[in-house]
Amino acid sequence: MPNSRSLRIWHVAETYLPGYGGGAAIYIQDVSRALAERGHEVRVLCTENSDKQPYTIRTDYDGAVRVDRVNLPYFKTRDPDGWQLGLVGWRGHERRIGEIVSCLLADWRPDIVHYSTARPLGEECLLTIHREGVPIVGFLHEAWLICTRLMLLRSPTSEPCPGPRPLRCAECMYSHYDGTHTRAIAKLPWRLLKLGIYPTYRIWRRSRAKKCLDGALGYSRFMVGMHEPHINGYVDYVPLGINLSNRRPNSASRPRRVLRFGFLGGFQQTKGIWDVLDASASLKREALDFELHIWGPNLEQGRDEVARRGLEDRVFLRGMYAPNEMWSVYSEIDVALMATSVCEPLGRIPLEAAAAGAPTIFSGIGGITETIRDGVDGLLYKFRDPKELEQKMRRILEEPGLVGRLIENLRPVPDTRERAEAVEAFYYRVLGIKSESPAAVSV
Repeated sequence: MPNSRSLRIWHVAETYLPGYGGGAAIYIQDVSRALAERGHEVRVLCTENSDKQPYTIRTDYDGAVRVDRVNLPYFKTRDPDGWQLGLVGWRGHERRIGEIVSCLLADWRPDIVHYSTARPLGEECLLTIHREGVPIVGFLHEAWLICTRLMLLRSPTSEPCPGPRPLRCAECMYSHYDGTHTRAIAKLPWRLLKLGIYPTYRIWRRSRAKKCLDGALGYSRFMVGMHEPHINGYVDYVPLGINLSNRRPNSASRPRRVLRFGFLGGFQQTKGIWDVLDASASLKREALDFELHIWGPNLEQGRDEVARRGLEDRVFLRGMYAPNEMWSVYSEIDVALMATSVCEPLGRIPLEAAAAGAPTIFSGIGGITETIRDGVDGLLYKFRDPKELEQKMRRILEEPGLVGRLIENLRPVPDTRERAEAVEAFYYRVLGIKSESPAAVSV
């Protein structure tokens, strides 16, 4: 339903429209479209990789949403954060970004900027918008605002990070997941010579950039809690759920006689498929009957991994699927699997699976514990513990009635399109505009 006070809203994001998976980009598109339908003027600034001159802008439309795409081929294909540019190269890039943002703001001035992580646009994008006097709120898809490693996973030990501190962040950026502090210290002199002050400069710039925000909005309590001590203004929680349009009635009979696990992350480095394959090989040696169906990118390199473990009769590589095929994919599996090796802000897989009537096994890290209640509507295992992942998969296969009980306890999933009113109310709150829309849920 249209509101009585329309706004000019500028979403700043790395990607628009979403690629495969791309949970952050999916949320940005769903929210942008829903806000436009509520009568707001919505524009998006994002990056792309084209054969045109770098730093040129191409404009197109997603329905009523105008999209301005900055061509940054180097960043899109090689170095999204610009870490290989060095200090001089990055400062030159910052100047170009500042000029682009200032030029766009001179042509069209939004009432509010909703900033999602846009790594190629860097800190200067936020700093320029702030200098122009436009209010900014963050969209907490990941921890870019407070974490130069992006995903709250500390280097050198790969432990979950409790939050930013100057020395902690410096150690993180001058090491590279070496495993132990001792190894990292041994390599520090060489890294100081190679990297110079560039990481320190970026840490300082990031600390300045996050102070530009007038608030932030998260769709997991975990991300809100991590950011609240470090962000000026309101930091609110709005459970966005997923877009339930075109969802089919759940007609799948679960579990099948031969239970099907489904893995939707392909052979991406951070998704943990290798742990899933190792667990599957162990369960096969125990003569347990199951299938593992894998969707996603890089499946060609997965064929050798499957063959090396002797899993050709258990593992089926299904390829990529289009967004409009999502519900069909979930109808083909009994239990979804994810084995991420990074700290997940939320994780859409459990929500999508639940909406399709399937439970999920996932590592208990970050916001995942908000979407799965261990032993109630899914199973959680210890982060980066492949043996416990194997135990959870074994339990699914051996415990009578477990899958059925998990399915019965699945909770309803909110529809993102219906949550746009709460996002709108958050904007009004930050801007000091009285609204009849329901407020966001504060932590």
